[in-house]
Amino acid sequence: MQIRKTGDRGMSLIEVMVATAILVVAILIALAVYDAARNAFKKGENATVQQEAVRIGYDRLIADLRMLGLNANPDGSNTRPDEQLEVALDHAIIFRGDFDAEDAAKKSDHEDDLAGGAFSVISTGNDEVVGYVLSRPDGTGPDSITFQADVDDEPRNGAVTTVTVNNVVLNPTRPPYTLYKISLNNNVATCCSGNFIVRTPVVENVRNLSFQYFDATSTTPIAAPGSTETAAVKTVRAGVTRFNVSLIGMTKDPDMNYTDQADPAARKYRKFELRGDVVPRNMRMKGAQDLNSDSVPPGKPATPTLIAGHCGALIVSWAPNPSGDGVTQYRVNYGPSSGVVSGTRSTVGSPLYLDGLTTTATTYVSIQAQDAAGNLSMKSNEASTVVTNTNTPSPPTGPSATTNQVNTVTLNWSPVTTNSASVPAADPIAPAIRELAGYRVYRGDTSGVLASGLAHADESVVRGPSAPPFADTKGLVNCHTYYYKVTAVDTCGTESAPTSATSGQATSSVAPRAPANVQAFKMGIGYALITWSAVVRDVNDTDISINAYDVYRSDVMQKTDPPSSAVFPSSPIGTASPLPKYDDYAMPAMTSLQTVYYRVVAKDECVNYSAPSDVAEPLCPFSGTVVINPPSDGGVVAGPVTTTVTVVGGTGSYTGVTITYTHVSAGVTRTFTSSTAGTTWSDNAWLAMPAGPYTITATVKDAGGCSSTTAINVNAGSVVGCCLSIYPMTTTQVTCRSAKPKDDCTQVSYSIGNDRCLTKVALTGMSVAWTDVAGLNPRWQTAMFNGTTIASVGSWATTYTGSPEIGTAKKSDFSSPAPQVPYATPMNATNTTTVTYTFDQATVSGTGSNRKVDVFSTNRFDFILLDAAGNPSSLTTSCELPSLTVK
Repeated sequence: MQIRKTGDRGMSLIEVMVATAILVVAILIALAVYDAARNAFKKGENATVQQEAVRIGYDRLIADLRMLGLNANPDGSNTRPDEQLEVALDHAIIFRGDFDAEDAAKKSDHEDDLAGGAFSVISTGNDEVVGYVLSRPDGTGPDSITFQADVDDEPRNGAVTTVTVNNVVLNPTRPPYTLYKISLNNNVATCCSGNFIVRTPVVENVRNLSFQYFDATSTTPIAAPGSTETAAVKTVRAGVTRFNVSLIGMTKDPDMNYTDQADPAARKYRKFELRGDVVPRNMRMKGAQDLNSDSVPPGKPATPTLIAGHCGALIVSWAPNPSGDGVTQYRVNYGPSSGVVSGTRSTVGSPLYLDGLTTTATTYVSIQAQDAAGNLSMKSNEASTVVTNTNTPSPPTGPSATTNQVNTVTLNWSPVTTNSASVPAADPIAPAIRELAGYRVYRGDTSGVLASGLAHADESVVRGPSAPPFADTKGLVNCHTYYYKVTAVDTCGTESAPTSATSGQATSSVAPRAPANVQAFKMGIGYALITWSAVVRDVNDTDISINAYDVYRSDVMQKTDPPSSAVFPSSPIGTASPLPKYDDYAMPAMTSLQTVYYRVVAKDECVNYSAPSDVAEPLCPFSGTVVINPPSDGGVVAGPVTTTVTVVGGTGSYTGVTITYTHVSAGVTRTFTSSTAGTTWSDNAWLAMPAGPYTITATVKDAGGCSSTTAINVNAGSVVGCCLSIYPMTTTQVTCRSAKPKDDCTQVSYSIGNDRCLTKVALTGMSVAWTDVAGLNPRWQTAMFNGTTIASVGSWATTYTGSPEIGTAKKSDFSSPAPQVPYATPMNATNTTTVTYTFDQATVSGTGSNRKVDVFSTNRFDFILLDAAGNPSSLTTSCELPSLTVK
């Protein structure tokens, strides 16, 4: 054992441990002091930053609020519909004022463009309709604000539209929030939601924004007037004279040593509130009208008289207002039921020809008078009547037709300008025709051509008043004499008596193309059947018609000789007309080593002959004629297209078909082969793209190995018809559902199916319009396909106008992958797609006999077709489903 002597240096183990403990305690004390200092600094920094941010936001809000009402109505107009205070909620506000009045560069920018129309003075542009709202930190929110203002047109017309501000928080119970300043877009094309709302963040980490409202007599706050547009609520908003504004900020980070018992939602956050009163000095003020100005509207016009008798139109007449009213024009309001205005027309006086109406429907009409100052009278008493058509157009006269135009007969006649009688007699220009749709042209081979049944060309082609003349190029055989009669027809389809017959013929010196696809079949002893494709073009690739073909048969020759050595006589064995087929019952007897060949020449009546076709040898019998239909020869198609091949009049057994599709420049784009026995085959998978001319060729083989071929020509377009049907097809109702547990009919659903396009379709656009018969002002949220939301709330363009209110929702930019509807036929409950419209309010009100349901008058879908791989094609389509009511 070693014992330290008195003179030895160093520390004992116990001394070292004591010193170390003292050092640790000193370090811990230092760290605690540092942490306390750091926390104190952080608290102070958080508080300082948030207090400064709240002060900046509060000052900005108060500065704008003080400008409320400035120059909102500088000329004191009594008819301007816009309010100074548009929205007054507990936690949001929207108002207008002339915020750039002192800015020389901006005070007339954009307002000058808005001036005019219904008003001569506009000082506040859309960008001076401002508001302050709360949203979540990511800019979203569960609530919407709607209000009405004249902001959707340039120049302004005095008619309000509904503006929707989405993604706001109106019940701030889950902080923090961001304070946003909003304004409206001066680009009225973006109206009235979505990009129409310009959002600027002002302050982050906001606990609450609140407003209290006071009128001229109240000592305590009045209830927040809100944003509804009833006269009573607007009066309350107009009576507000003072605001109490509170903006509460909260620190960015929590303080774990602090507890706010009064605020459970933000218990660990320190707050800073700025509160004060604001009295906008321009609130409730407007400009004084010029003492010399006219602010008195004209008197109520007389009840109109409605005169029916014209297709889709009425003659509206009324007694003029007294001259002292200074009326400069009248406004004619009309609609489908009493009190409902679906359209207006302006006119300087009576009578007015009011067209664009629905024949057999009742129309209601009222009149308003307007003076030079823009003052508009109250509406006259309504008048109503059923729109009827009692007119018949006068027959055309003086028909004539050309006889020497190439591939064309041009018809002419005297245009029809009158009806056959002065009906209705009260029409001031009777018997002048007001509703001429056009003409119908009938064509035949004799002067006794009938002017009835299916017209050669109708009013969709021979439109009035641009016709006559009319150039007939459809199915003309050159140098063949055709006879024509013409009738006039109105927009209701009422047809006049016909003209007398006139004749004409086209001419040409150009040879037809040689017949193609010539085939010969040995049907029996001494009998051969020869077929070919009809000739529809000349050698210059111009459309023509041919109704006669000369058929030639070669001399008997050895089968071992080449076909090119066949000798044909100078005269045909016969002429086929008009069908492209010929039965040769005089085929000579031949040994098994001998054969003959056939060829065909097309000719018109001028007479222009084609070159001879390729030769065909009758090797085997084929019973029946191969036909392609649909599609029809010469028709226009748009894919997907069903091609059906049928053997007509045959008695044999057929083992299959091959169908090829040859594009004019892309070549063969598809080949379909079926080895199924039968007489009919269909190819349902041809997507007719690229667009342009195609030749469709079908070859059918029989059990004996003999085959027959036919061909048609079609032209493929890029727009197809409607692919969709509503399911069940007899339904006219949507099913009521609930988006929230206690809500009724906030969702409505129905089913659709793709039973016409033979491939999937993908949604590219959607448009919905509804009439709020229930009167609950539902606001569109979104749509769903099979329960999946297809677009976010607020990404739809929406409008709300009229009374009863008509709402619309549109979207034309669905992101990839777009909602799809697969092809399925027949449709049933398991292969259809459920479409759901979602609203924030119910679409039904009342019960029993008082039950009112909304009507969905527009249900339009735009689609693009997908190819077999699911990729977008070049083919588009749109579908307008029938009007639907809530079940």
